[in-house]
Amino acid sequence: KPANPNSLTLEAWSSGYLGGALVIMACITVANMRKGVLLHKLVLLELFLAIWRSFWLFLPPPTYSWWLSVSGMLLDASWSLHNVIAWMKVTPFLPKRGSQLFIGTLILAQPFWVLEVYANFAYFHGGSVLFLKTRPWEALCRDPWWLFAAGVLFWKIKTQYEMSFKEIVGISPRFGIMMLAAFLSVVFFVLDIVSATNKLNLGLPSGINPFWKVSSVFKCLMDCVILDDFRTAMERLRAYKISHIGSFSQD
Repeated sequence: KPANPNSLTLEAWSSGYLGGALVIMACITVANMRKGVLLHKLVLLELFLAIWRSFWLFLPPPTYSWWLSVSGMLLDASWSLHNVIAWMKVTPFLPKRGSQLFIGTLILAQPFWVLEVYANFAYFHGGSVLFLKTRPWEALCRDPWWLFAAGVLFWKIKTQYEMSFKEIVGISPRFGIMMLAAFLSVVFFVLDIVSATNKLNLGLPSGINPFWKVSSVFKCLMDCVILDDFRTAMERLRAYKISHIGSFSQD
């Protein structure tokens, strides 16, 4: 555990932020999910897997080392599941080969996470430096897929639907929240990379990195604020706009 008071305060804040945000999002997801929809259940599972990482500061040594190792494994699974959810949401917009390439490359990245689970255990239980070498590569095996899915959505909105972003947000503020969450997640994931690779001195206490937690919260928010796949959500918006225009023409 951090011995420095500033380090302990920052770690406690970021862990509490992660846990509290995920609990609230889980409640919102349960309130909005529909029975029998696999995608909705996977979003809830994603939140459930990630939340355990936020409790380790409450545990005494050496218990917290085991907690960090096990919760780290669950967190890695949550990150991979986030990309599976992104694939399920964006697949209706992709050709068959594009969808296969998306999920195929995601599967090819999974051996890294097996290595990362081992490195995490070895780091907290034997002082192995392997984790210090694999940690900077996490972003490469964690983030390209959901970023691609978000990019496809924004491109389809621009080219396929006759609605501006302003119109979409006006009809459904959920889309505005999702877009803002995507932007903020990218910002903090860049800060995470900078911090993990020591490319820039951000003035943080040694060994403390709150950025991945903040980025993870916004990634999860993207999933739970709009539970359905992107095409279904966009078609509902377009249908609403058409019906709204029709009601005006009848008046």
